Amino acid sequence: MDSVKHKPLTITYPASIHKSMKRYVRYLSIILATILATALVVLPAAGVVAPTTTAATASETQAKPTISATVSAASITAGQPITVSGTATGNVTSGVQIWVFAGSYVNVSTVPVRAGGSYSKTFDTTGLPKATYYVFVQHPGGDNKMQITTSGYSGQVINANTGAVIFNFTGTGSVQDNAAATALSNALNTPGIDDIYTKAQFAITTSGATSPATTTAMMPGSDRDSHGCIGSAGYTWCEAKQKCLREWEEPCTASPSVPPATAAPTTAKTPLPPLAAIAGFALACCAAAICRKQ
Repeated sequence: MDSVKHKPLTITYPASIHKSMKRYVRYLSIILATILATALVVLPAAGVVAPTTTAATASETQAKPTISATVSAASITAGQPITVSGTATGNVTSGVQIWVFAGSYVNVSTVPVRAGGSYSKTFDTTGLPKATYYVFVQHPGGDNKMQITTSGYSGQVINANTGAVIFNFTGTGSVQDNAAATALSNALNTPGIDDIYTKAQFAITTSGATSPATTTAMMPGSDRDSHGCIGSAGYTWCEAKQKCLREWEEPCTASPSVPPATAAPTTAKTPLPPLAAIAGFALACCAAAICRKQ
């Protein structure tokens, strides 16, 4: 039985149609290649983003210590009490150090800081001479240690880190008044000293030697400080609550507050490098060339 041979079925197109199809394919390939190259240059890579927000470091978010101070009166007569008060923030469990000096008189005291951050100390001025008195309130800084202090007695100021004597309030070669204030400021501003401080002053306008008949008695409520707090009545300024209060009646603690809203991190899209665009364009051109040869 003779086998029947089947010829493959072929469909032929006229030469003009075949040529037109090749031309259309070539044009389409060029258009697609151009679109692809443009997209690779202009459009960002999918999923590739570069964050533009920076996270705050621990040192930036950690609050720096602060110190403030006021005196209960700018001017008094000898024998009237003077109160130094204020607030201290940060690690201050060792207390603050209050310096009061004028002439050959100097008083250096360590004063505890209350739970709310406030402190106060009242000084007796009986017998003190007429003068301008300088007040320095010193915060121990981040290490909670007084690095500038006195060595056993108030007349000698030393660097606690090295033990070196910086200057003397009394005795041979001593400095007093404004010169002493400048020397103490320079000591506290020495590089490597992290203690911080604030300054105030008051004046005793009448010497302690004045007879009682010529001494003006302090009227109740006349010892208001710069915030209007009456120190003799036990009131001190509360920075956290922005008012005068008695610590034993109302703690000086800040009310809970809603933390500030943080901005949502933003991201910037990163375009593909030029090399990728060139590679894509070359690939598209190759595809066009292959179609042209067909």
